[in-house]
Amino acid sequence: MGIFSETLPPALALLAGAAGLAIISHNARRANWQRLNAPGAFSAWCCSIILLPFLWHMNIPVAGGAALHLAGMPIFILMFGRRLAMTGISLSVLAYTLAFDARWANIGINLILLAVVPSYVGDAVMRATERFLPHNIFIYLLGNGLFGAMLMLATIGLFSLGAFQALAATAPAGGDAVAYLLLLSWGEALLTGFLLTIFTVYRPEWVLTFDDNVYLHGK
Repeated sequence: MGIFSETLPPALALLAGAAGLAIISHNARRANWQRLNAPGAFSAWCCSIILLPFLWHMNIPVAGGAALHLAGMPIFILMFGRRLAMTGISLSVLAYTLAFDARWANIGINLILLAVVPSYVGDAVMRATERFLPHNIFIYLLGNGLFGAMLMLATIGLFSLGAFQALAATAPAGGDAVAYLLLLSWGEALLTGFLLTIFTVYRPEWVLTFDDNVYLHGK
């Protein structure tokens, strides 16, 4: 959930823009771009960038001026990892701002809400799954793709809703907005798990976070 149309204090917008740009630039420089040379990986990365703005644009307004929509970030992060996903999602934020007449002054806060925070949350979930759970392909698919995605979506959604309420809401969102957000998160988590399973089985070269040496060899 971004803050695309509302007016933010100029100082906050400037600070968020500087912080977002610094974090994204750091991750983009350190990203392993060579991994996109795998067959079809670069095309899948580009398609994800193109699809996200349209996914965000299909939203439903709730009380207070916020709008709920499918996020799309978890599957992007699960496929390409934190750094490549953060860079790609940042390009999606720019595309949305350009295509749908969003406020350019809000670009910084939207980069943080939609690219930076989701990427770090997703990375933390994947690291925890690998560290604390058995190394098994079903753990990878269910732990990351279903329950991990649900945790990502709930965390991202509640953080974004809280930021919107603090910075741009015209009225309190109320408990209904939180309930709808969690219900939408569960549905998208199921879809994310389904897509991750399909891609891992039939297009493993697109799923850069799946390591055969960890989850398959020796099993």
